[in-house]
Amino acid sequence: MVNFKVASENDMKKFKSVSDPRISTDGESIVFVMSAADGKNIWIASTRNGETKQLTSGIGSDEVPRLSPDGKTLGFVSNRNSKNNAYVDDWQIKTRSPSKENQIYLLPMDSGESTKLTSVPNGIVKPRNLDAFVWSDDGRRIAFLSTDPFTQDEEKRFEDKDDVFEFEKNPKYTRIYVIDLETGETTCVSPEGLHVWEFSWSPDNTKFAVISSDLPYEGSWFTSCRLVTFSENLENKPVILHQSKRQVAMPKWSPDGNQIAFLSSNYSDRGSVDGDLFTISSTGNNFKHVTLGSRFSVRNFIWNDDCSSVFATCTDQGGMSLIEIDLITNGQKYYWNELAVISDDYIFDNSKTRFAVVREDIANPKDIWIIDKNSDELNWKQLTKINPGSEVFSIPKMETVRWKSIDGKEIQGLLLYPLNSEESNESFPLYLAAHGGPTSSIIPNYALGRWYNLLANGIAVFIPSFRGSTGFGLDFAEANIGDLGGMDWHDINSGIDSLIAKGVADPDRLAIGGGSYGGFMTAWAVTQTTRFKAAVARAGIYDWRAFHGKSYINGWEVVHFGGSDFSDVIDLWEKFSPINYVNNVTTPTLILHGELDLTCPVEGAYAFYRSLKDLNVETELVVYPREGHGTEEKIHKKDERQRHDNWIINRLI
Repeated sequence: MVNFKVASENDMKKFKSVSDPRISTDGESIVFVMSAADGKNIWIASTRNGETKQLTSGIGSDEVPRLSPDGKTLGFVSNRNSKNNAYVDDWQIKTRSPSKENQIYLLPMDSGESTKLTSVPNGIVKPRNLDAFVWSDDGRRIAFLSTDPFTQDEEKRFEDKDDVFEFEKNPKYTRIYVIDLETGETTCVSPEGLHVWEFSWSPDNTKFAVISSDLPYEGSWFTSCRLVTFSENLENKPVILHQSKRQVAMPKWSPDGNQIAFLSSNYSDRGSVDGDLFTISSTGNNFKHVTLGSRFSVRNFIWNDDCSSVFATCTDQGGMSLIEIDLITNGQKYYWNELAVISDDYIFDNSKTRFAVVREDIANPKDIWIIDKNSDELNWKQLTKINPGSEVFSIPKMETVRWKSIDGKEIQGLLLYPLNSEESNESFPLYLAAHGGPTSSIIPNYALGRWYNLLANGIAVFIPSFRGSTGFGLDFAEANIGDLGGMDWHDINSGIDSLIAKGVADPDRLAIGGGSYGGFMTAWAVTQTTRFKAAVARAGIYDWRAFHGKSYINGWEVVHFGGSDFSDVIDLWEKFSPINYVNNVTTPTLILHGELDLTCPVEGAYAFYRSLKDLNVETELVVYPREGHGTEEKIHKKDERQRHDNWIINRLI
């Protein structure tokens, strides 16, 4: 019998992670990324016996492994040998990114060392959704994204500290480039005045379908992004195929080149684009909302060869699903649905039946799995065991809970019980985890994560999928438009009531926390109720009008409040700004924020903290130097986690 133990912080440090598996065309091997404390490298695994071999090594990050069409060469993105940090121009501030610039490298699969393919001045852009680079079908060219570099004059001024900037006056565009592998010639194929967020190359490699905007500011994605096509030779003007009040993402050509499928919703983050599936002809006709009325959200998809259907990875009622969606009848055939998490970007081998994913669930860490798809079902086979010692650690019991909100709408959430509490009939102290976004979700990842220490200290964790969450269809995801802090807050609060009524949650020992939109919801919650004994707001929003002025996603707070112009929503900003109700707060509140957060600027955190101090409410503000929207430096990550957990544990236990 195994004696399970509570994992320590040192135990968790030793865990490795895997991502981005890509099966070879012959189905004999899978390349993937292995992440450890010292960096990221690319490995390969045999599909016959699971034997693994490291393909790349060294300090830094090797990512995005993509095999050439003939399978003989591996392309990947790496920041190895990078002498300079990349320039970034988010928010149009000339600065250096904390990450090294990335270039494309090629590695022969039979033998030999990798060689550097690109040397573009500002490196390769890794889009948040589609691939950073794409092979042409004949394997002779590669298309990729890169952002305009700073000029020599700008470089010199930067080095001389003559670095004043004119706000939003000197935009730097991201463009598509194509490199010839034989000659090394690199050509920009993007039209002037068109910023490219992500792209898809047509099957005949003559056209591009892109998500674009006129300006390269992050806020432009929320207010003016659209689906556009243009030819590689730029003979004709770009054609706008689709634009609406919703954002669009992940365009993919059909195998015959006659259609483009894409995802769309009112999103809150460019890298979180679970939404509904749409199709349109490559000439701009026959627009179709394929998943209209569905109760899941499509995260990614791959066209089937006959162009009549797609095979989709979906977030679905708190878990994930694999669904075949008929594009003619809109019919849906479920192949798999579980409270588990799988990677969504996969390809089939030449048989069109086998593919690879990373899979994890509450009890099992990430590993590579092979899936064989037949006409009626999927056959799963675990290929790797990256963390063989994981079986000895205690894992919490998890269950799905459902309740009715104050207007009668059914809401779903996940409940994690404290470790080793299976035989207990008592009520538990409860921590409510409000997710970010809000157009996102929390699905059941492996337990040894952010909340494990709370669970180990006897605190239950409740994760509600409030209105605005993904995984429940487009209508639900957009149900909070114009009402951020309204019914979504009531969904959360009524969920706590339901757990108290069931005897699960102790009404005298409640806490709340979250980051980004979850940070806003935490601040909002403590202004609306005194039921919480502790709160931790990370990277939150406290004043919507101030957010509008400085956030680099400027425009989202207009669109998501249901307006087309700031003047449409000023009254709603005032109505739903936590700072305006700060006199109501009694809850001890810890505020954690990055000094350089451009998404949710830190000024709001200072204002909320100062107001709480003026009112003699117990509070602390911790600001992390050099950090943006979330901590990245190891020491800061550890500090943030410890402060968060100690603040909750010391007030609930």
